[in-house]
Amino acid sequence: MLILAASVSSLAVVYLHSVKAREEAAAPNENVGPVTQAPVVPEKPAPVENTQPPAAPPPASKPVAVPASPTQAAQNRPAENRQVPNPGVPVAALPAGGITERPAPSKGDLVFVIDDVGYNLRDLEPFLKFSGPLTLAVLPGLSFSAEAARRIRAAGKEVFLHQPMEAVGGQDPGPGAIRTGMSREEIRALVNRNLDEIWPVAGINNHEGSRITQDEDAMETILALCRERGILFLDSRTTAETAAPKAARLLGMSIGERDVFVDNVQDRESMIGYINTGLARAGRNGSAIMIGHVWSRGLAPLLSEMYPGLREQGYTLVPASTVIGGTKQ
Repeated sequence: MLILAASVSSLAVVYLHSVKAREEAAAPNENVGPVTQAPVVPEKPAPVENTQPPAAPPPASKPVAVPASPTQAAQNRPAENRQVPNPGVPVAALPAGGITERPAPSKGDLVFVIDDVGYNLRDLEPFLKFSGPLTLAVLPGLSFSAEAARRIRAAGKEVFLHQPMEAVGGQDPGPGAIRTGMSREEIRALVNRNLDEIWPVAGINNHEGSRITQDEDAMETILALCRERGILFLDSRTTAETAAPKAARLLGMSIGERDVFVDNVQDRESMIGYINTGLARAGRNGSAIMIGHVWSRGLAPLLSEMYPGLREQGYTLVPASTVIGGTKQ
């Protein structure tokens, strides 16, 4: 019995020492240095939708302005200021995003001269309503010559004197015509009178004149007068034998020369064909001068119909004075 009691007493003492040791290990000890432990990596939180705008970054001490590229500038403009693709332009002609960064490359300048103005005002009116530049050539000595010239200027169009000249076939060119056998003084007096009737004008072109334009002396007289009055000359080229270019070289002048008559045949398809010939010449030479007539009933509507497309293709309509005499900018 004594041996059994001693064993139980020993076990109790061992148990008490074990409990005390665990309590001391759990208690903080201010005299013991920090215990190095492996860092604890927190779990990555699940992404949440940002419902508030991010905080603005602190301002730099010296902000530097960085110019935006043309494309960035176009993209940063408000939507209402951006260019919208024209449904009439092929998609391939527009860059990505539908923003046109540069105009279509220039294909040349087009001049449309409308002859034979002055017989009435009715035929003139559709050309005055045309939205682009035109040069209108007014015949002298007719009932509506002066009034037509006034209305042309009021509409912002360019006026030329459509000077009548004798033709090889002998047909009557009308009042105020230069005829074979006239002296230099007679030619000067006649042309000055015709100019004064519709003045101011930008230049002169010949009405008919297949005989007179072959006369080098007569052409020198006319061109010298143009230079004196500060106006231009356009050779309508009613004959391939014209002496106007030679007379201009002798005087050291530049003149214009007609490239195409657009209404020798006045149906729509023919006029489109003539105009296309002019477009090809403008593409090769930088400009083309095309002559039509005020009495061609379908010409003004056709020009109005074609004008937007010509601009989109890169052609520029200009008055005759822009390309004659070296005045083109």
